[in-house]
Amino acid sequence: MESHMTTLSVSVRERRDGTGGAPGALGDSVTVAVIGELDIATVPRFTARMNDLLRRGRIHELILDLSGLAFIDAGGLRALTELRSRVEQQDAVLILDGVQPQMRRLMRIIGPQRRFRLR
Repeated sequence: MESHMTTLSVSVRERRDGTGGAPGALGDSVTVAVIGELDIATVPRFTARMNDLLRRGRIHELILDLSGLAFIDAGGLRALTELRSRVEQQDAVLILDGVQPQMRRLMRIIGPQRRFRLR
């Protein structure tokens, strides 16, 4: 019997801070690369990582680079929607970048696309 383990990598890839903030503080714009599968098995890790990121400092925009996302299920879409709400509560913007055509199609069918900034 073949076993399949879902994997997810979430890493802060870029920070820009025009204010000369304190070391370790987040900047105006943070880009996070999400690679692998965002599903029921990996959502808790993704959510914890994003919560840690948002607690570390003030950001103006959070860009999720989803070009490396191989799969997303309803739980993953829900996690993105909840993240968008948390980001907006901090008066910041969530931008989804590198969204694959199949994910765009899924978002269009179930409706959350109109709530996200896609790039």
